[in-house]
Amino acid sequence: MTEIFTARSVDEAKELAAKKFGKRISEIKFEIIDEGKKGLFGLGSKEAKVKATVIENASQSAAPKAAAPVEAPKAPVTTAPAPKEEPVVKTAAEKPVVTTETTAVKAEEPKAAAAEENIPEESEEAYSLDNFTLIEDEALVNPKVKLARDYITSILRAMDIEAEYKIYQNETGAVLNIESSNNGTIIGRRGETLDAIQYLCSIIANKGDKDYYRITIDCLGYRSKRKETLEQLAAKVAKSVLRTGRSQPLEPMNPYERRVIHSAISNIEGVSSRSVGEEPYRKIIISSNNPRRGGGRRDNNRRDGGRRNDNRRGGERRNRDREVSMERRSVDLSTSFEKDYKRPKPEDEIQGGLYGKIEL
Repeated sequence: MTEIFTARSVDEAKELAAKKFGKRISEIKFEIIDEGKKGLFGLGSKEAKVKATVIENASQSAAPKAAAPVEAPKAPVTTAPAPKEEPVVKTAAEKPVVTTETTAVKAEEPKAAAAEENIPEESEEAYSLDNFTLIEDEALVNPKVKLARDYITSILRAMDIEAEYKIYQNETGAVLNIESSNNGTIIGRRGETLDAIQYLCSIIANKGDKDYYRITIDCLGYRSKRKETLEQLAAKVAKSVLRTGRSQPLEPMNPYERRVIHSAISNIEGVSSRSVGEEPYRKIIISSNNPRRGGGRRDNNRRDGGRRNDNRRGGERRNRDREVSMERRSVDLSTSFEKDYKRPKPEDEIQGGLYGKIEL
């Protein structure tokens, strides 16, 4: 007996089949036709579809399995060596099962961890379109890229934003470049909205697949321009640190932007960088490898008496206060490119929040 059942989820469809056939779920063979999807804000939802077949010989096949352990006690009664065989047979039967399960669990754990680590993190080097090919034929578009594009379209339509896409692909990944009439809303404050969209697209496109396919979401080449801005910022702050000998903090950044800064600083002699704080407020402090120590001139004038020493102590306090204020100060990362897309508008001005407030 075979029948197709539909429900909001696969589990609900299995329960409907069990009730209809009057059988337990273990006595029914299921074939998932469509897993369905929830959609965004109730839009684009799709029911799950399952093909259910009753296993008619389930009770008969279970009978010999239950009878097998009954024959085992006869062995020790008939002959003396028979009881020795029982533990050997049992351990031989049990060990492969336990080993297989633990091996499967151990094999799955690193894969799951790797998938979680790969999605949010980006490569240290910004992508270059020279390594990708523009895809104009819809038939050549990777299925995972289609999933990401459809998901972005559903979000933008809910926000009344029409967009066009340019797709670039190679063997290891793809770049999905968005062009719309409201690019500032898509990019968000320093690319935070764009990063959030890319993170969600990576999860949706690679769900249930062992091979991770990297999909970069861009908007009018924002990411390459952002990388150039960060490298210029790192050079500018490093120059200031070398001149003053004092450490200087930057504003909080995401992991990808911090790696760009660290990479740029590593190529500049005399300065180093380190990350402090916790997400999402983790930031970089750029320091000089040969920090300038204040108060050296006053140390040579100790002969002048206690007043000079008091002045020296006061100078040290002023230096400490100045360093504390430097720690509290953040460098503005705004660029002319971002300002062009983030001019205040009544209809899309973002107020507060990590990714901003978007009214639909």
